[in-house]
Parts: sequence; structure tokens; C-alpha cells
Amino acid sequence: MNLFLYQFLASLAGVLGWPWFYYHLRSRGRGESFAPRLGLRSPPPPPSGTPRVWLHGVSVGEVLAALPLVTELKSRLPQAGVIVSTGTETGQAVARRHYPPMGAQVCYFPLDVPWAVHRILYTLKPDLFVALESEVWPGFLSLARRRGVALALMNARLSDRSFRRYLRYKKYLFEFINLFDIIAPGSREDHRRLALLGIPEAKLRFTGNLKVDALLARRELLLSPPSPFDAPLTSGASLGPTLALETLGKILVREGQPVFLAASTHPGEEDKVLEAYNLLRASYPALLLILAPRHPERVPQVADLLREQGLAFHLWQNLKAGLEKLSQAVVLVDTVGELMAFYAVADVAFVGGSLVPRGGQNLLEAAVWGLAPIHGPHLENFRWAEEILQEAGVNLVVRDAPSLAHSVRHLLEHPQERRRLGEAAYQSLMEHRGAAARQAELLVWLAGQIKKR
Repeated sequence: MNLFLYQFLASLAGVLGWPWFYYHLRSRGRGESFAPRLGLRSPPPPPSGTPRVWLHGVSVGEVLAALPLVTELKSRLPQAGVIVSTGTETGQAVARRHYPPMGAQVCYFPLDVPWAVHRILYTLKPDLFVALESEVWPGFLSLARRRGVALALMNARLSDRSFRRYLRYKKYLFEFINLFDIIAPGSREDHRRLALLGIPEAKLRFTGNLKVDALLARRELLLSPPSPFDAPLTSGASLGPTLALETLGKILVREGQPVFLAASTHPGEEDKVLEAYNLLRASYPALLLILAPRHPERVPQVADLLREQGLAFHLWQNLKAGLEKLSQAVVLVDTVGELMAFYAVADVAFVGGSLVPRGGQNLLEAAVWGLAPIHGPHLENFRWAEEILQEAGVNLVVRDAPSLAHSVRHLLEHPQERRRLGEAAYQSLMEHRGAAARQAELLVWLAGQIKKR
């Protein structure tokens, strides 16, 4: 009964809501995903190989987190056909950059309306579907289960808000979550919360958090020498994962010029960052601010804010392409998938989505480069990362522009403490390595069970 009602409402929403969905995409300068997500265009034919394993991550963070998992899977199941889907166009762009060279097919995940789900399942014919983090779509899971698809939820995450909602509607939602054959929580707290929802312990397998392995792997890629086949920097091509940090340093790093990175900022945060930056310039007139909005379509809005503040800036693409030389106080990042490189050249870093109630961003992206991340109080989506850092004694919380300026100034004025906290943050990750291998072993086991059904 719950499924019938859900599918009826989902169908109604799909029929009546498509103009809003189209407007939503076009208003953000997009639209490519409209037809495939609504089931109006089929994905490419499925890849050859068995079993056919389909991994889904909604956006950039999940897509990048899946890289070490796919690597581990391919090493254990070299004959498998791998599909990677995303729900956003930014995630799709990053997936297309990374996964086809690994032999994986990339496509969009459908909206959870019956006709779109039927079409993609009929076309791709997966044997095993792997959802990442919090991608629980009742209609899709139910229809996939009917087709005999094995289901796994890896790196399972329940934010504070989601947990409260799931508890409130537990009797309606349990049957859908319980469709998964295996659930691998990304933290001990997520394991506890899933158990409280009634998920059988036999299905819960704590493996550690996949994003730790993903961050360490991306760090190694950035530290590795660039291939002679990489596009030259002056071509204007994307930096890609193997950009030599030496090259990035030549563009952005100047002797005696500290670098302050404000990463993954959301609306309502850039003005606070700029207020803090202006307070800091009295003590550090050469301080370079690298400002990286979470969503690149907001770059024109942030650029207008910089102009209102009277702050001259470079667009990162112009610097990267060699069209300009670094001379201004601010670099505004207008690309996707390159944030990790900026952490590598920063002296201090603020991680956004946390000064406003947006749930935070991944603090460990700073920690992997030996930076103690400064952040606001709103970390509902990244409690697991906060817990890792707090266990290591790293907890730099700010609440407004003056406290942000104070924390940045303190770290710049005390380099030994800055290095000590950064080293503690990095070492905290070393204790959480290996999640990708453990999750891959679970999926190999589940793939083996398919033949026995």
C-alpha cells in the first residue's frame, strides 16, 4: 500500500511538475539532464561484462568518493561491466572526466517516477545496484528488486535532519530501506542510527568512510608527476587530477604572500568571508584570498559582491589559461572539480556551508593537506568528519566574520601551532584508511550471491 501510494504521487508529480523541473534547471544555466532524468531519453547501451554493477552518487562529492571503490572493484571483478550515474550536471561533468578511462559507463540517474525508472532498468539491466550515502529512492528500489537486482547502500549517511524525519515516519520508510541487501554505514554514529530505525544487524556492516580513501587517493594523484600526454596549461583545458602542484604554485604562490582559501561557500557566507578578509588585510596587506563557491553557476553573483566591496579579482580560468598574471587581491574559482588543488597551496582554509544552515561540506578535504579546517557550527551532513577531527583535538569553530578573522589571524601568527594542528588533522585520516577495500569485498560477496538466487 505504501509503495502504491508513493508511485501514484510520484507519477502525479512527474506529470504536473515537469515545467517546474525544466525551469529550475534552465534558471541555473543548465538543462542537459532534463530529458534523461525524466525518462524522455534512454541512456547509452549497457557495457559488456558480468556482473553488471551500477553505482550511483548524486553529485561531485559522491562521484569522487567512489573512485577508489571502483578501482578496488575492478581489481577483484575485472570482468564486470561498471556503470556510474549522477543526479546533477556538475556531478556528471566530473564523472565523465574520471570514469570512462577506467572502463566505466556514465549516465544520469532518473527521477523517481515509474516510467523513467522502468526505462533505465530495461536499458541497463543491472545485476547489482550500489547507492552511495543517502540515495534512497523507494520507487526505484522496489522496481529494481522486482527485476532481481541486488541492492547495496555504501557509505550510508543519515544527517541530523534526515534521522529525525526517518524516526518520525519509521513505519512508512522502513520497508524501503530494508530492501537493501547490505548497508555499510560511513560512521559509528550512522551505524547506531540505522540500527535504531530497525535495520537488522545482519545487514549492517561497518567499513569506515569511503571519502577518507578517496581523499587520500586524490592527494596522491595530485602529488604524482603529470603525464607527458596531459594538455598544456595554456590550452585552457581542465587541470585534471594529475596537475603538478608545482605548476599551480607558480601561478598562485608568491614569497611573503599567505594564502587564505574560502572553500565551498554558499549564499550568505561570501559576505562574511569578505568582511573577515577586509579585517585581516590591516595586519596582512598581501594576503591572497581564493574564493571558491560551492556551485559555479553562482560565480556571477559572487563577482558582483566583490565589485560592490571594491575588491579587484581574477577569474581562475583566466589565470589558468595564462591570459592574466596574478596581481589582484582575490582569485574567484569558476571551475568544477579542482578544489583539492587549492587546498594544497593554502596556508589557512575555511570550509563553507557551515556558517549558514546548509549542513556543511567535507572538512577532511583540508585535513588531507595538513590544514586544520576552520568551519561554522552547521555540520549536520558531516558529523562523521567532525568526529574524526575532534578525536584528534582539532576543532576550530567560528560563528561570524569577526571570529573567522580572529581564527585566521591566530593561525597565521602562530605557524608552529598551525603546523601542529594540521599534522594532527592529517594523522587522524591515517587511522581510517581501507574503507574502499572493505566495501569492495562486501560487493564481491553480494555479486556472488546473485548466482545463488
